[in-house]
Amino acid sequence: MNILILSCGTRNKLVRYFREKGNGIDRVVGTDCSAYAPALYETDNHYIVPRMTSPDYLDVILDICKKEQIDAVLPLQEDELYLIASNRNLFIEKGITPIVSTPETIELCRDKYVFYKHLKSNNLPALQSCGSLAEFQSCLDKKEMDFPVFVKPIRGCGSIGIQKVNNMELLSVLCKYSEEDMLIQTFSKGKEFGADIYVDMLSHKPVSIFVKEKLRMRAGETEKSVSFKDAKLFDLIRKTVSAFELSGPVDMDIFCIDGNYYISEINPRFGGGYPHAYSCGVNFPKLIANNISGKENADTIGQYEDGICMLKYTDLVTMKL
Repeated sequence: MNILILSCGTRNKLVRYFREKGNGIDRVVGTDCSAYAPALYETDNHYIVPRMTSPDYLDVILDICKKEQIDAVLPLQEDELYLIASNRNLFIEKGITPIVSTPETIELCRDKYVFYKHLKSNNLPALQSCGSLAEFQSCLDKKEMDFPVFVKPIRGCGSIGIQKVNNMELLSVLCKYSEEDMLIQTFSKGKEFGADIYVDMLSHKPVSIFVKEKLRMRAGETEKSVSFKDAKLFDLIRKTVSAFELSGPVDMDIFCIDGNYYISEINPRFGGGYPHAYSCGVNFPKLIANNISGKENADTIGQYEDGICMLKYTDLVTMKL
């Protein structure tokens, strides 16, 4: 079984996990638009490809799939998720499984304000959020929100452009001059958790959930965390997943305030903190291999040890290109 990992970038550990013996993957092929993507050089073979915005991008990827006899394609980058999902049939008709959620769900999760509205319409707990300065002013008048607030681009990713704001003057400036609409959200003073979830691609049910309390973040990724288990939180995650058409690996952010959980975001892809889950025995590559082989995965939710810390550090690759 051969898998193609798209836009592999710096996801070296993820490449290593797919290549480990016993995980059901024979060969791992990687692509990136930059020759300076370090994860390329840990694959069995790699290709430098055009940017995903290029008109011939999909043709190039399909040619690689044919040449390498690829069985499944795994996109890792936000914009690429939608591109692959919306062209799913191009891969399916060639016997290739795209490991991706539906395009509608990907778009729903990308627009943070629409996502918030979807949570509320499904009676799921979410931090009070506004999609405009006028809406926030209305919430202020009704005393439904107050400063400080958390502001972030509605379609942003990687913690780019996020900011804590303490007054209307700064908030007005940020909203006026931002290149895209901003989400204005209640500032959380509670604990933050991340969940790595695997939604079986055949049964469409969550079969694996790993939760970690985030202790420190850097550039939008979890740098230090500790594994955590709570049946109440597992139940909320199951309920939340059922409100979306998710498939494969999923990353979810949750806040806990005064003992109550609130869903913050869903990223329908591998999260940057997944190495913590894998180190605790939560093996998504094997679950993916089972699904590609036509096997449903058993429910193993919560089958890991709590209290295990992950401490991420910087590594490097040196070579002559």
